[in-house]
Parts: sequence; C-alpha cells; structure tokens
Amino acid sequence: MVALRGHRFSLLLILVPLQVLAAPVPSTPVERLLEQGACPGCDLRRAVLKEAHLIGADLRQVDLREADLRGANLEGADLSEARLSGADLRGATLTNADLTGVDLRRADLRRAVVINAFSPDVRTQGIRYAGADLTGSDLIIGGDN
Repeated sequence: MVALRGHRFSLLLILVPLQVLAAPVPSTPVERLLEQGACPGCDLRRAVLKEAHLIGADLRQVDLREADLRGANLEGADLSEARLSGADLRGATLTNADLTGVDLRRADLRRAVVINAFSPDVRTQGIRYAGADLTGSDLIIGGDN
C-alpha cells in the first residue's frame, strides 16, 4: 500500500524476467552471421550456408574453409583476408565483393558470378571455375600469390 495525501493506493508490480525483454543473443557464429549480417573473424569451418542471403555481410578474416556456400548471395560482402580454401561456392554470387587477400585454393567456383569483385592478392591455386562469370574481376586463376 502506498499513501499519497491521504489516499491509499495498492501498487501492483509485475516482474517480467529480463530475458523476455532482451533480444535473444545468437548462440552460434552461423546464427550470428545470419541474424546480424556480420561475423568478422568467426570460425565457420565446414558451415552449411547453402543459398544464404549474405548481401553486404562483414566477413573480414572469417574462416570458411570447406564451407558449403552453394548458391549463396555474397553480393557486396567484405571477405577481405577470409579463408575459403576448399569451400563450395558453386552458383554463388560474389558480385562487387571485396576479396582482398582471400585464400580460394581448391575452392569450387563453378557457375559462380564474380562480376567486378575487388580481388588483389588472392590465392587461387587449384580452384575450379568452369562456367563462372568473372567479368570485370581481376582474379588470376592458378596464382599462388
């Protein structure tokens, strides 16, 4: 009971658990990436991101070795210094992506769209790229830079 200038009021407090009010925190790096569009430096080795919409995602220095990115849309994503060796990027879209210093050794880019990607210092030894559209990109196939 609360008294206010001669009046008595009953004060009813409803306590809501804090976890209900707070936004859920992604529990895995894959969830973090899909929910927030960013996961720089995350360990996503062998992650399944098939057909994921990662437009403009911040993936700087991410470890995506042997990840399944078939059909993923990585348009405009920042993949600088990412490790994608052995990744499956068949049919993925990497248009206007930043591939600076990316390790693409043994990656599969068949039928991928890599138009106007910025890609200095990319390691490409052993990649597969039959049917890929590399228009305007400066990937040097077979390089071991």
